[in-house]
Amino acid sequence: MNDTLTPVRSLGSDRLLLPASAKDGARLTLPNRLELRIGLWLLLRSARRLDSARDHSDHARRLVNARLRDGRNHDALRAHALNSVRT
Repeated sequence: MNDTLTPVRSLGSDRLLLPASAKDGARLTLPNRLELRIGLWLLLRSARRLDSARDHSDHARRLVNARLRDGRNHDALRAHALNSVRT
């Protein structure tokens, strides 16, 4: 396992778990924590945008199919209602 990766910590903890080779008692300062949180937020936001950009054509195709299906269902219900009134 790569010892440079740190395990997940709770939000309130500023204690950083480092490999055994690092100095004991290393701490993150408030600006470092803010920088990491903002970086993570930007990374997640850009990943979500990439997913939505790739799926745009698929989403548009699904919307068109849903509208066509709703139209067919509406026409079938109308035909059924007209047939039941005539008989």
